Amino acid sequence: MNFAAKIAVALWLKNKDITGLQTFCFLAPSMPGFHPFIPAEFNGCALVTKECTGTLAQQRQGLTQLLSETGWSAPTKEDNGRPRMGHQFCSLSHGGGWVAAVRGDRPVGIDVEGATARLDRARRKFVGSADQPVLDRFEDNLDTLCRLWTAKEAVFKAFGTGVDFLTGIEWTEVSAEGACVLATAQGVSLELRWVPLPSEAGTTWLAIAAEMPGRPK
Repeated sequence: MNFAAKIAVALWLKNKDITGLQTFCFLAPSMPGFHPFIPAEFNGCALVTKECTGTLAQQRQGLTQLLSETGWSAPTKEDNGRPRMGHQFCSLSHGGGWVAAVRGDRPVGIDVEGATARLDRARRKFVGSADQPVLDRFEDNLDTLCRLWTAKEAVFKAFGTGVDFLTGIEWTEVSAEGACVLATAQGVSLELRWVPLPSEAGTTWLAIAAEMPGRPK
């Protein structure tokens, strides 16, 4: 079962105990006026997402609210800017009408972004010859550009620094649901998953990347 099929709507109610919830299947139609957070799991890392529209300030506030609803603590930062929640690695993102957070015991990054024309205007900054396997697999369109952008953001966030957006990722495997990538500067392999999320403006893509334990570097 692919990762997208493992995320299901969790109708969160105040004071409801969510301990033990692991993975769910995402229900695309939104319920008007109701925006539950959606818990899931990927490679041992806990993931939560929630619809959140509005200005950037409102989305940041929504991200803070998401952490509060899940009972997660506010992150601190390492010297390189990578956030931590206590002893765990973590990553936060907002965009495309969604907010998302992930934490785990291995380097992990998450990004969420709407597939908009601004990605096409900025493509020379993040699409290079090394990305041809992804372009071949999905064709050259806005959704594919959004897959590339969110994947590279997620890998960058997993390390906090040192990932060149044009040359820093080698695509070793690419499938409909995700990929295996090598962060070339770090010599570290990561598993990546993409999940399409509904939004008023079109498709929003979420990407999550986590270091692969035991994978040869």
